[in-house]
Amino acid sequence: MKLICLTLLAAQLPMSGDRLPSGPGLAALYPADQGIEKDARVVQVEAFEQQKINQLISGWESVKSERDLSFSDERPQQSGGKKSLLMDRKSGPGGALYRRIKNAEGGFGFEQLFVRYYVKFAEDCGELHHFGTCLGGNNPATAWPSVKAGFPTDGAKSFWSGIEPFGKRWTWDYYTYWCEMGGSPPRGQTWGNSFIHDESLKVKKGKWICIEQMIKMNDIGDTNGEQALWIDGKLVSHLGKGFPKGRWIFDKFQPGRSGDGVRWNQKENTRDYFKVPEGGSPFEGFRWRTVPELNINFLWLYVYTEKPAGHQIKVWFDDVVVATEYIGPLVAKK
Repeated sequence: MKLICLTLLAAQLPMSGDRLPSGPGLAALYPADQGIEKDARVVQVEAFEQQKINQLISGWESVKSERDLSFSDERPQQSGGKKSLLMDRKSGPGGALYRRIKNAEGGFGFEQLFVRYYVKFAEDCGELHHFGTCLGGNNPATAWPSVKAGFPTDGAKSFWSGIEPFGKRWTWDYYTYWCEMGGSPPRGQTWGNSFIHDESLKVKKGKWICIEQMIKMNDIGDTNGEQALWIDGKLVSHLGKGFPKGRWIFDKFQPGRSGDGVRWNQKENTRDYFKVPEGGSPFEGFRWRTVPELNINFLWLYVYTEKPAGHQIKVWFDDVVVATEYIGPLVAKK
């Protein structure tokens, strides 16, 4: 059976340009993720199988709202474990786990990483203001989240990108901060930029969902950074220098759209209007950094709301894997 998995994996590997794999990945070689932590391409694994919650907390460098964190016997069907992590917010901003990502040399940071995790939202889960698993980097690497809402990041110091279901729409998209991000009127404030805008990507509450995110750093002096998103093993978005085609409306890139576009000009503090040709203009790519010292060096799991106490958010996380290659969904034991 392992030979079959290897064949499938090889058939799905990216060939060139903007192509990325879908379906089986590294996880196909490790049914129920058993032993996946021993693979040289795997950087971190979190299966939430500790005996006590304080043992889990001790493995993360920054923890918020510990009272909201508990273990649950809910788990994905293919999981090899017996537990998952429940973030059950009843008051305050919500639970969070954050830690740096250590490389083989003992430092922090990578040029390209994939993170796969399973998430389930309660059927009565309230609206979220923000949610993640989030990958990003700080220079130097910090043992706590270091983000500033409403302002572009400094290309020499930081960037970050999360995968979120947006507010009342409950639709999957990115929430991305980097040094050349788009701003919004009336003052050019920069909130997390989004890039998908597909109404078919509705969150399925009450069901386990496999989410995978990829970030690839840019070369210094270029905008050839990339990011991608998979849902249940299907590649639903991949952005890089020259692809896809679409248009900007302030802080939102809309794939496949043309016509009138507009972006905020930070230098002139005004709006730049432009015409987008049929089929859209090529995406510029990501200048995640302006210095080589900045790389991908943290992982952040969290829920966040500004709603008052009593607005309940209930989310389960499980089977988190960080690797240097595409991971793919869990595969059940035979």
